[in-house]
Amino acid sequence: MRVLLKFNMKTNFLPLDYHKFVVSYIKKALTDYEGGKFFGEFYSKNISNNYKKDFSWSMKIPNPAFFKNRIEVNEKYLEITFVTPSKTNSAIFLNAFLLQKGKVFAISKENEIALVDITMLKEPTITQNMAHFKLYSPLVLREHYRDTNRDRYFTVEDEDFVSRLKENIRTSYPKYASYVDELKIDVSKLHKEIIPLYGVNIEVSIGDIIMLGEPKLLDTILKGSLGLRKASGFGVLKLVDSWRFDV
Repeated sequence: MRVLLKFNMKTNFLPLDYHKFVVSYIKKALTDYEGGKFFGEFYSKNISNNYKKDFSWSMKIPNPAFFKNRIEVNEKYLEITFVTPSKTNSAIFLNAFLLQKGKVFAISKENEIALVDITMLKEPTITQNMAHFKLYSPLVLREHYRDTNRDRYFTVEDEDFVSRLKENIRTSYPKYASYVDELKIDVSKLHKEIIPLYGVNIEVSIGDIIMLGEPKLLDTILKGSLGLRKASGFGVLKLVDSWRFDV
């Protein structure tokens, strides 16, 4: 499922770390739906129980201007594209969002949002072996070091970026792991950015990415998104084009 959520805003100001309030909104929607009975499947205190957390999202805001502690926009609305490959999750989240329609949700001391429109988007299917993707939300790759409890983030500027990306794909989509070794990835149109996330600046990659490989794997990546921390607003892909490339 790929669904577009459109929100009206009270003011023209957004928190710089917008990921925080979007995650809070998703949690609120799950809490209110069916007495919150599905909440624990996505946000259990025991992380290993969050087995259904296979969703991602991206946010679009009109003509943003970024400042030290806020984002300013010239129109008082924002759009969130919500993506999940699971039919079960699609039903849960669609009904949860429908229940929130028209309700006001505070995102800061000065601003609040209200969901005004929900549009189901057409989900393309990749049947060719080459695909050109645009990242609609940044790509996150990281390694957590338990001995120091610290994270290291990897971007397109790191030499082992492609190998780490392929390993992430192999882990995320084990059904098609046998196709990953032959997967060719062009990251020449990606660039590094630094963004705030829960009070910490993290390194991410953004831009376009081209892949040559098994069509079923490419289609699965499109529908399931790419990288880590997807549920926090990362890794959403849009298919720009796909075609047959003879090798």
